[in-house]
Amino acid sequence: MGSDSLTTPDVRRLLAALANAEARRVFAEISVGGTPGGSLSPARLARALKLLDQAGLVETVETEGGIRYRIPEHVFRDALASLSPAPSKPGVERFLTADGRIDRYPARETERRKLLAWVAKRVLDTSERMAERELNERLARFTGDVPMLRRYLVDSGIVSRTSDGSSYWLAPKDGEVDGND
Repeated sequence: MGSDSLTTPDVRRLLAALANAEARRVFAEISVGGTPGGSLSPARLARALKLLDQAGLVETVETEGGIRYRIPEHVFRDALASLSPAPSKPGVERFLTADGRIDRYPARETERRKLLAWVAKRVLDTSERMAERELNERLARFTGDVPMLRRYLVDSGIVSRTSDGSSYWLAPKDGEVDGND
């Protein structure tokens, strides 16, 4: 038997071997240090061991007392490493949960501003002014910490407010005149 432990395991072959009930039983027995296949016929045991060996899940070790089997320590680590990482989401979606709430704020200023602008466009229209309470209700769709999000929007200059904080609106973009005074 003896598969080449230097090759990267084929993840499909590894999973296929573990999908086989007899191979899985033999694998479990080997993993706890037991004698494999006590309840299997010699032919079924040989098939299960061959399947596990071909998948790289077991190694044959010759000892003075005969043949032993062991599980290579690297097999699952190597199998995981061979998988390509999950594709990352584009744009601001990287910072949102599946239901559209903010998962985390980006560390980079430019990315944080993009996320805040994205939120602001969804809660305020360009000519709209609103009271803090209404703004808070709208921001609650995106976060559990509404005061922090509101503060970020104002501090970044994306949303403006009156000095007493009673009214909020989208800040004019560079070069635009604010007609909300």
